[in-house]
Amino acid sequence: MKAMRVGLFFLWISLGMAWAGQREVVEPIGNGEINWSQGIILAKGSGAPPKEAKNIAQARLLAERAALADARRNLMEVLRGVRVDSITHVENHLAKSDQIRLSAEGFIQGSSELRGQRKYLSDGAIEVTVAVSLSGEFLHWMLSLPKELKAIEPPVPEKLAPPAPLPALEKKEVPSLIPAKVKSEEKPVLKAQPLPSPVDLPPFTGLVIDARGLNLRAALIPKILNDSGEELYQGQYVPLDSAARNGLALYTKDLTAAQTNPRVGKNPLTVKGSKVSAQRPADIMLSPEDSKRIAPFAQKGTFLEECKVMIVLD
Repeated sequence: MKAMRVGLFFLWISLGMAWAGQREVVEPIGNGEINWSQGIILAKGSGAPPKEAKNIAQARLLAERAALADARRNLMEVLRGVRVDSITHVENHLAKSDQIRLSAEGFIQGSSELRGQRKYLSDGAIEVTVAVSLSGEFLHWMLSLPKELKAIEPPVPEKLAPPAPLPALEKKEVPSLIPAKVKSEEKPVLKAQPLPSPVDLPPFTGLVIDARGLNLRAALIPKILNDSGEELYQGQYVPLDSAARNGLALYTKDLTAAQTNPRVGKNPLTVKGSKVSAQRPADIMLSPEDSKRIAPFAQKGTFLEECKVMIVLD
């Protein structure tokens, strides 16, 4: 599992290099950052050689260990600030139980150093940068957390029994001067129309949402809603493994970069975001027209099931 995680991480790094020079979505936190365009978090740390070191080799080794420990402490702070969805950060989950906190600490210890960014300072100190992917094992863990958290929520207190009713007073019938309401006819419940088969849909290969000007915030688990507030993505049709492996979406500040990113293929569907709620800043709502365009793809066998989504921010 660890080997697979490291492999995925270096895959993300290699993909990220192709983004060089483009406008990435980077959120600084303390001594590190969240790179929402590459789906990784990074942090720096430094370590100085101890005075009691017996030789230069030992001094460098101890300085390296200290720098890595410092970098991973900083990386943990970055992880705490990662926005999971519109209402929670990773820190909110860590406060739920020691088991969750220990799992997060183990995840951070599995981070990798970016050796190309190591610096040897003139005083013998070493500065390192460590990084870890937010997809794969970590995202699988976060997507699974809600089910686990239900088990540790405090029980709902039992309701008190209602007081005994008072004896009814004798009532005299008085003719009403108000005409009785006419019973309204029950409206038939319309059944949802079946979605067309994926083979009959237009040959779009991915989705690009232009959310510039809406103050949308990047998150691990974004929601795409139709004009009625119903969820179009991510839905029950997105397998957990697929979501964890690919990440639900990547972010950029460049529309052309999003439309030409390999993630969304050669023929992505591009729509404009309609609005974002101030209370749910990671959820984006689409117009009625664009909702109708995307709705048929909210099923298995489409690019949405494979999480081929790019979101453009300010």
